Amino acid sequence: MTSFVPLVTADGDVPAWMPWALDHVQAGVLVLDAELRVVFANQWLLRRAGLDTAQVSQQTLLDLFPEIRSSHLEKALRQALRTGFSAVLSETLHSAPLPLFALSGPPSDDRRLKQSIQIVPMGASATSLSGQRHVLVQVTDVTPAVARERLLKEQAERLHGLAHVDALTEIGNRRHFDTMLATEWRYAQRQQRPLSLVLFDIDHFKQYNDVYGHPRGDACLKTLAAVMARVAQRPRDAACRYGGEELAMLLPDTDLAGACQLADKVLHRVRELRLPHPSNPGGIVTMSAGVASTLAPTGVPAETLLRQADHALYEAKAAGRDCLMVYAVEA
Repeated sequence: MTSFVPLVTADGDVPAWMPWALDHVQAGVLVLDAELRVVFANQWLLRRAGLDTAQVSQQTLLDLFPEIRSSHLEKALRQALRTGFSAVLSETLHSAPLPLFALSGPPSDDRRLKQSIQIVPMGASATSLSGQRHVLVQVTDVTPAVARERLLKEQAERLHGLAHVDALTEIGNRRHFDTMLATEWRYAQRQQRPLSLVLFDIDHFKQYNDVYGHPRGDACLKTLAAVMARVAQRPRDAACRYGGEELAMLLPDTDLAGACQLADKVLHRVRELRLPHPSNPGGIVTMSAGVASTLAPTGVPAETLLRQADHALYEAKAAGRDCLMVYAVEA
């Protein structure tokens, strides 16, 4: 058996509690007639719109809020009145259709409420009794939920970013390098664009740590990583700590000549720092570099480029260090 509470008294009057209840609903309530005139607006909505009952009585919603003319909200209201089907305007696609604002402080864009709007047209039997179809508009303030969702998204992005950043040098870590190498390798294969890789190694870094200690060694590594990152500054360039004292510079859309130029710039800037290193020839910190470049042939794994750059780095060390060597990969 269905139970209900009658909405009129025995004398046919509206119960005294109904206006109180509607005005204490924690959402906006609007009733519009077939011409979109306001038949009822509760206090929740009026306060956030900066209006009173006298201002909205028998005014059309479009006169009260001219900015919604030709909007998705107006179209949805007219369609609901025409078809009798309900509609929902979510905050995802229509975040703030009505000019409703937080109660504290003056109206401003940053205080405009994010809204979820449900449009419920009057049913056929009620429309027959009324003589025209009315539509109920329920407005829910979803600003806190949107703020929470944005915060969670930012936190997730921050954690994702931290997972790809080397804690010491603050450049990309090995995981980031592996991800970017795989991504750029696929792009180079599809577009037949050059992809270059430079591997750097700090010359005689073990002896540097033996002389100065690991804290100063860490500071040195961080300084050199920053030098490399400033050179690899295009949006898709990737400057990463490959492992230990090895650094990697992945250079999409860069041919062999361009990669050698950038690698040489890194080596030159490191020399200019003139960081003391008594165990290194010349008495300052230097780096060795291995350069490889390819058009990423189909059927060849990305690790091929890595092996070639590593081989070139080995040759640079064998040649006396503080230099770069090249391994040109045939396309």
